[in-house]
Formats: sequence, structure tokens, C-alpha cells
Amino acid sequence: MTNTNAVIETQDLHKVYPSWRTRLNLAPAVPALKGVSLRVERGEIFGLIGANGAGKTSLVKILLGISRPTSGAARLLGGVPGDGAIRRRVGYLPESMRVQDHLRAESLLHLMGRLNSVPSSILRRRIPELLEQVGLAGVKKPVKEFSKGMNQRLGLAQALINDPELLFLDEPTDGLDPLGRKEVRDLLTRLRSEGKTVFLNSHLLSEIEMVCDRIMILHRGEVARTGSPEEFTRGAGEVVIRLTAVSEAVRAAAAGVAVVAWQATALRFTPRDQAHLNEMIDRLRAASADIEAIEPVKESLEQFFLKVVAA
Repeated sequence: MTNTNAVIETQDLHKVYPSWRTRLNLAPAVPALKGVSLRVERGEIFGLIGANGAGKTSLVKILLGISRPTSGAARLLGGVPGDGAIRRRVGYLPESMRVQDHLRAESLLHLMGRLNSVPSSILRRRIPELLEQVGLAGVKKPVKEFSKGMNQRLGLAQALINDPELLFLDEPTDGLDPLGRKEVRDLLTRLRSEGKTVFLNSHLLSEIEMVCDRIMILHRGEVARTGSPEEFTRGAGEVVIRLTAVSEAVRAAAAGVAVVAWQATALRFTPRDQAHLNEMIDRLRAASADIEAIEPVKESLEQFFLKVVAA
């Protein structure tokens, strides 16, 4: 692993969880990761998705230095995961954050800041800024009275308390309403513009699709696909041509170019190339068709994900 621009690098990571049955040769060990290699560049939002049991938690624990791989290598910010100096440059929001419920937002952030070796002089300025960013400015009640969404906002603030270069977020929009989810997306894009790197793990695939630069699909401990949202959702090249009305002449003109599927006043077909699409448009216009729109057929990230894991 020699790419100095990479913030996260792994090479052929394996993680196997033995059990007492394994030690007695009664059952094989359970592999959670089977040769995972990935690279996350500085200043990108990288999404990790997979079904329950795909190995996502095992991978994140290794990257955070909480767990060790059975074999393979991982580097974080040019160093070893778990190293104290590296950890101080990382922020983390777990899926279920548990805090002392008698604390208030400001006191919790001050505690987390001190645990991250942030000087008190910086915390006095940074805590009000963070509470403003996550929508908790002026909230004085203890954490035990927080809603799930408020807890999630507070979790985001504590993950940012040390001004990290790299941010791990596990289900950051869980419990938030649509406005709250948009605010989190805006925050993540702002962090990216500042050169920070975000490693995002979520089951809300629509959120992943909207905010991530690249996505990795983990399936049964292996990397199934890695690519951009655009690569995953561009579909199979189908096109829908919407018309104001359809006459027999228009139907005949379309049939002369390709096999099409009609949906009321819209036809759907897969052109071989741009010339084939232009031929269809020319034939329709020659038949006096009034074309309203020409739209490429896209898949959602969810549709693509389901096809990958079902293969």
C-alpha cells in the first residue's frame, strides 16, 4: 500500500471469528471479511452499504483500531488504526450512541472534547458553533429528555468536536425528519468542501445515493461492487420517449426502427447507439409525432443493490 493520497487503505483484509465449537473442531470458524481491499481518497464522501451480516461492522471496527484483522493490512491517515495520534484526527458517530443521560449538550461536548485532548480555550468557541450547526443551539434540557433525532444531532456534534480530518458516521440520519436529513447532507458536503473525508455507513440508500462520491457494496464479507452513484444507477441504456398523442402512423414508424414497449403515450426501447436513437426520433417526427420529452431510464441505488446481492 503506497498511495500517499489515500486516507483509508486496506489490502486483502480477512476477519474470522472462532467460537468454542471451532476450537473443539465441531464447526468451522465464521468468516466476516474475505479479502476486502479498498481505498478512500482525501476529501471524498465514501459510502459503505450491505445487508445485515455483510461484514460492515467488522470492517469499521478494524479501521477504527477496535478490532484486529485475522490477516491483511489496513492504514488510516498514513498510520496504523488504533494509534493514539491517529485517533485524535478521527471523529466517530456510532449507530447507537449511549451517554450519561443527566448531562446537557454543552457539558457532554466539553467532556468529549477533553477526552480528545482539545484545549478548553478552543472548546469555548467550538461548542457553540457545533450546536448551531446541528440545530441544538439554546437547548438546555438534559440528554434524557432528548428525542431520537436530537440525540442523533448531538452525536454528530460530538463526532466533530476535535475538528477531525476523517469522519466515520454510522446511520447519521437515523431518527431525523426530512428537513433534518437535508441539514445533515448539507453539513457533509460542507465538510467535503473543507477537505475532510467522510466514511458513511447507512441502510438509507437514497441518502447514500444523494451525498456519496463513491460507494462500496459489501456482500457476505466480500467487495461486490465499487463505483460512483452515477455508475450504479445509469440503468441498461433504455430510453423513454413521451408523446402528446399516439396514432397508428406513429406506432408503425416506431415499429420500423426497433421493438418498443408502449405505455399509454410513451414508448420505451433500448437504442444500440446514438445513431439508433436519432433514427427513432426522425421517424417519429416524420409521422407527425409531437415529442414532449426524451428521458434515459435510470435505476435507483436500491434497485441496483438488490440485483447485486441477489446475483
